[in-house]
Amino acid sequence: MRCPRLLINDTDLAAGQSIPASQDRLHYATNVLRLKNDAACRVFDGQGNEFHARLEVTGRRSGTFHLGDRAAAPTTPARPIELLQGIARGDHMDLAVQKAVELGISVIRPVLCERSRSAAAHRGLDKRQAHWAGIIQAAAEQCGRNELPLLVPPATLDEALDASSPGLDLVADEQGPPLSGALDSFGKGGTSGRVRILIGPEGGLTDEERIQARNAGFQAVAMGPRTLRTETAAISLLTLVQWRLGDLDGGAALT
Repeated sequence: MRCPRLLINDTDLAAGQSIPASQDRLHYATNVLRLKNDAACRVFDGQGNEFHARLEVTGRRSGTFHLGDRAAAPTTPARPIELLQGIARGDHMDLAVQKAVELGISVIRPVLCERSRSAAAHRGLDKRQAHWAGIIQAAAEQCGRNELPLLVPPATLDEALDASSPGLDLVADEQGPPLSGALDSFGKGGTSGRVRILIGPEGGLTDEERIQARNAGFQAVAMGPRTLRTETAAISLLTLVQWRLGDLDGGAALT
């Protein structure tokens, strides 16, 4: 049975430390994870540090985490990958963010595209940003990551494309050549640096946005003959890139 995990990132963690449980973390531990007094758990700080711990419940609203030895090695992928995700409606965006965390994304950058205007207006972006941060935390607790990906504030497509650095840039485009060509040229031991993946919102990128991405150095890639939802495209492209990089080799546990 997997040991329950909790994020505590408002204080520095160290072996042998006793940390008073905040109301939020105590509620999560006792009401969501159903941990009882003296229950074993793991505590991590979102920066790669994780420790075995024991929960001491001293009252309905009070408790302490007693940290033991360091628990796990950092789970950061060898090569950073950034997801530039066109802002989509509700659950579509939530699922893309959640699965990107599970698949080892390093940076998530929500992008305001032409076809994501209504999705962005549906709910204030500040509230959605906080909502996505909560999804990232929950996904990291569930999947065993002990470092949190960086959630960048929403940007326009111009701003997102302007933040360039050496590496591989891919844009999902059903009109592009097969993905295999870009991955074959990349290879496990090939191009160094980071990888950026651009995914359009519902309806995809407009023709003008496709041209804009290509002019910024993004390689258009297609993933089969079927039309994919925005969240499916993000999950599929990230999975294939991580597989090619070797990040998915080995024994990932299923939950």
